[in-house]
Amino acid sequence: MVLLTMPRPRLAGLRRLARSAAARRHEGVFIVEGATLGAEAAAAGLRIREVYVETARADEQVRRLGDELARAGADLVELEEGTLVRVGASVTPQPLLALAERPETAGPPALASFVLVAVSVADPGNAGTLLRCAEAAGADGVVFAGSGADPYGPKAVRASAGSIFRLPPALVDDPAVVLAGLHGRGLRTLGAAAGRGLPYDRADLREPLALVVGSESHGLPDSLSGCIDEWVHVPLGGQAESLNVGAAAAVLCFEVQRRRRHDPAGADAAP
Repeated sequence: MVLLTMPRPRLAGLRRLARSAAARRHEGVFIVEGATLGAEAAAAGLRIREVYVETARADEQVRRLGDELARAGADLVELEEGTLVRVGASVTPQPLLALAERPETAGPPALASFVLVAVSVADPGNAGTLLRCAEAAGADGVVFAGSGADPYGPKAVRASAGSIFRLPPALVDDPAVVLAGLHGRGLRTLGAAAGRGLPYDRADLREPLALVVGSESHGLPDSLSGCIDEWVHVPLGGQAESLNVGAAAAVLCFEVQRRRRHDPAGADAAP
């Protein structure tokens, strides 16, 4: 089905989806911007319900992807130039916007040996960065717990650079329940906190483990201390007091990957 203009109710609906996590949960979809991410979402097997293209700004790649998604069952809506900026998903919108169905993710796979748990991470850019780091470091799953940013928000999806399609996160309310469940499945819980516990290069990072990071402003709450088996930190030089949660998680995730690569059997915890 091809339309030439955006119906007003649909434009209002897209605005809600761009701004409201509740609306995205209710409709079971999220916004994917641009031909590159749109193609990655389709390649990852996500069902694309609708695709919107500003025809005047569309290059050959955008037009081709729009046609391919339409042949696969998506409704294709052709728009006048300047329409997508009114959706508000980004300041400088791409000429293509797609609505993808969000996958149902109950949690990490049963045999997971490395899981990243983010507790109340508030910034959507950081949420997307955590997903990107987790995938690149070979994590088996990512859990967002507490009252943080929605990883399916437009900014988080962009920051994930497609990782959210291939490593869909689980979203849960109570981090203590999640950590107890992971612990019960044999994963050691490793909490990251500035200046607390061992330096990361001296910590035992043998799998299986759940790496737990906290919010940008407050870190992990004291109420979770009983759920953490061991604490780890990234030593800092100069006068820096802390790292952004995305930067700290990147250091730790890639150290886990390095240990697993050099010691796949987990026989030796030494770096």
